[in-house]
Amino acid sequence: MSAIRTPTLVLLPIMMMVGAARADPAVRLGARGGVELRGHADPAAGVDLRLAFPLTPLTINPTFDYVFDPSETLYEVSVNALYFLPVPSTRVDPYLGIGVNVTSFKLNQPAAAGVDDNGNRLGMNLIAGVCVDVPFVSPSAQITKQLGELDALSFGGGLVVALDGDARWTGCGRRAR
Repeated sequence: MSAIRTPTLVLLPIMMMVGAARADPAVRLGARGGVELRGHADPAAGVDLRLAFPLTPLTINPTFDYVFDPSETLYEVSVNALYFLPVPSTRVDPYLGIGVNVTSFKLNQPAAAGVDDNGNRLGMNLIAGVCVDVPFVSPSAQITKQLGELDALSFGGGLVVALDGDARWTGCGRRAR
C-alpha cells in the first residue's frame, strides 16, 4: 500500500506545477470609455480586464461600466469571450466577441405606478472591435450591441496595459505570431 502511495505523493505536486504552467494567463488591464445609445446618448466609463490562456484561442474579458445618465443610476458588469481574427498584420488585432451582461439600475425620479424603477436585468453582448498592439499601452475601439430587456448600442474605446511582460502574447492579449 505504501508503494502505491509514495509515487502518488511525488507525482501530485509535479502534476499541479505542470497544470499551473499551462494555465498561466496573459493579463491585460485598462480603462475604457464611450457613448451608450439607449434612447439617447449617455457617456460611460469603466474598467477592462483581458485574460488569455495558452490552451484556448478565446480571451476572457470581464468589464465594469458606469453610465452617466441624469435620469438613473446605471451600472453594467459583463463577461465576454473575445476571438482575435487571424489577419496578416502584426500590429492591428481585430476581434469579435459574445458575452453576458448584468445591468443594475435605479431611477432618480419616482416612477409611475406599475413601472419598475430599480432592479437588475440580464442580457447578451455582441462585440466587434480592433486593438492596436504598440509598446506599453494598446489602444482599442469597440462596438457593443446589448440584447435583452435593456437593449443598447455602445461605441467606445480604451487603453489596455500588459501586466505580465510575457512574449507569448501581444499587448492586446492575442497570441503572438
